[in-house]
Amino acid sequence: MLSCQDTDDPVPTPEVGDFALAFRGLDGLKVNELKLLEDRLYAMTNDGIYHGNVDAGELQLLGLKGKNIISAVVFSHREILASFWDVDFSSDRIADLFFTTDGGSTWITLDHDFGGGVEEPIFHLAWNPSRPDQLYATGYQVVAASTDRGITWTPVWGDFDMFANRMRAFINPVLPEEIWAGGQGGIENGYLVHLKAGQEAGFWNTLVPNPTTVKKVVFDTQNPQSIYVGWEGELSRTQNNGQTWQKLIDRHEEAHFFFGIGISEQDPQVVVAGKWAKVEGPQPFELMVSTDKGQHWAEVTFGEVSYGGILDLVISSQPGKERIFVGLDRGGVYEVTWTR
Repeated sequence: MLSCQDTDDPVPTPEVGDFALAFRGLDGLKVNELKLLEDRLYAMTNDGIYHGNVDAGELQLLGLKGKNIISAVVFSHREILASFWDVDFSSDRIADLFFTTDGGSTWITLDHDFGGGVEEPIFHLAWNPSRPDQLYATGYQVVAASTDRGITWTPVWGDFDMFANRMRAFINPVLPEEIWAGGQGGIENGYLVHLKAGQEAGFWNTLVPNPTTVKKVVFDTQNPQSIYVGWEGELSRTQNNGQTWQKLIDRHEEAHFFFGIGISEQDPQVVVAGKWAKVEGPQPFELMVSTDKGQHWAEVTFGEVSYGGILDLVISSQPGKERIFVGLDRGGVYEVTWTR
């Protein structure tokens, strides 16, 4: 089912335990984003939103069938805000926000002002329950804030209608006034920005060789200044809120994008990373796992999965066991159980 190999030849492969694979449905769909809320998993796909109990088989349709949902905020199991982007430009509107207050039974198209009069997609939504009235969203090169559940928006970094290639933003769950965001400018130049209380506290545009872009940021909740950033070509980490950086995985030659990063909820030494390659056909399903905060890695390959490009992953932890839910590019959702 799987194979392990070291990602750095001079270092022995660490002993990482056993892995089991289970299919959770949505074969053939592009899974843009995954969210875990309590015992329920939500998958935002190119064919609507799906959900299901983490212990109960394949995911089922929640709503917005036929729509490419690229990001969502699950405020509760009843209240969800979802961002649609018509990536193929096949309809009159290229972007919309949809909102439900009854768990997906009905949806409204939200009348909002994101874009400042220009139809600009919301590429990523970010929200933390410790600050329930504060919602963030990104466009081409803007981080904007809303205090009314997405109706009105105010840029806090950048601006609407910029010549650039998309951003993502991530809230530090321990320090929710701090946001880490990044993306790619108009000439494929990657950048990372640190916002604190709405002000720029740090900006980096030479950390990683271009072309690159930021795809994922995750935080060590036991040490909130320890932050992992997934780029095109690289996984890097700071342990001091950006004062210094360390390259953990180098895949620039292969042009691998690190959309998937997760940290164990119980043991911050345990880190999981997953990559995506920009290819038309199948690609391997591979996870990189570490038990020492990314100093050494083992690579786990699941050969029976054809479309294995990872677009997101989330982790639910139990003592000695990690349940890793993975969203794939045209491969649906899988659960990898890692017993250590």
